[in-house]
Amino acid sequence: MELEKFWFFESLDEQEITELKSITVNRKYKKGDILFYAKDEPKYLHLLASGVAKLYIYDFKDNEVVLHNLCAPNLIAEIANFEESPYPANCSFESDAEIYLIDYKKFKEKFLSKTEISMVFIKSLTKKIKALESFINYSITADSYTKIAKFLYENESILKSLKQIKIASILNIAPETLSRNVTKLKKEKIIDKDGGYIKIIDHGKLKELIA
Repeated sequence: MELEKFWFFESLDEQEITELKSITVNRKYKKGDILFYAKDEPKYLHLLASGVAKLYIYDFKDNEVVLHNLCAPNLIAEIANFEESPYPANCSFESDAEIYLIDYKKFKEKFLSKTEISMVFIKSLTKKIKALESFINYSITADSYTKIAKFLYENESILKSLKQIKIASILNIAPETLSRNVTKLKKEKIIDKDGGYIKIIDHGKLKELIA
């Protein structure tokens, strides 16, 4: 996707887009690649153009703890840029991905003073807060079958890059629970499996489950 197609920069005119591109590098990453480590200084504003990224830390037993999974299009850890503080977590990719790396120092000088661009940060953070609230609400009130249906319906574009064990991790449910419900959805001819990945075949029925 071209940089100017993202809603983050929809307020910029043609000249501003040209200036933005002059301080931006497009880079592709493979699944498992590291984007940055905790305590690194944020030199770039990272715009996830495609794929899935995860923010994670390690607990005192050296176990990985996933804090957030981000699906494109999305800004990654932009609060670290905004506060000019080190990254609070590591970031790697759960699938092949494409990133726009925007020189943050130059971006701040040329664009952040614009009200429309400042609002981008607020909108982005607000979206993540709402997503977290929705996730917490569903985690508390919805059964696993409904949670799985909702996730599949809202994240169809990345299903081909997510194994079931990863989906279970994102939804914070046991892999066995996910497998049991996937089998049920498959028997009802709502989904199918394609090369080990989930594929939606009846969007209407799936939507009814979360209505």
